[in-house]
Amino acid sequence: MAAEVIAAGQSGRPEEIIVTGDDFQAGFGAPSAGQGFKESELKELLSNALKFDIGVLLRLRTFVYLLAGTGIFLFQTYNTLAIINLAQQNDKLRNEIQMSTSVITSQELKVHELQSIHNIAKDAVSLGLTTSSAPPVEIEP
Repeated sequence: MAAEVIAAGQSGRPEEIIVTGDDFQAGFGAPSAGQGFKESELKELLSNALKFDIGVLLRLRTFVYLLAGTGIFLFQTYNTLAIINLAQQNDKLRNEIQMSTSVITSQELKVHELQSIHNIAKDAVSLGLTTSSAPPVEIEP
């Protein structure tokens, strides 16, 4: 009896099946049996693909890739939050600048008004006019 060794296995772990010549001729090597072997191999491959193996994640290279991906994700998230925070600070500072500008503008207008009153009073004194002791009267239309 001649024996043949056929290597078959899953996930990189070969298994040896020793088949004698009689078994091989009896149907193991026949096309219908070979077809059944291919179907069972396909079913086994699909079932292995659907199984989640935590050992794959524990490998160093995979862990480093996951760690790097997580680091990049956290870096991008931090940058996005920093940009949002800076945009809010920018809007707040723009509002403060606008309010300061309006206050400065109103103070400049008041200074010009008082300076005009001072210039008018100075010109009135040079013309010989005196200030009245009676308070001014406002005329409303």
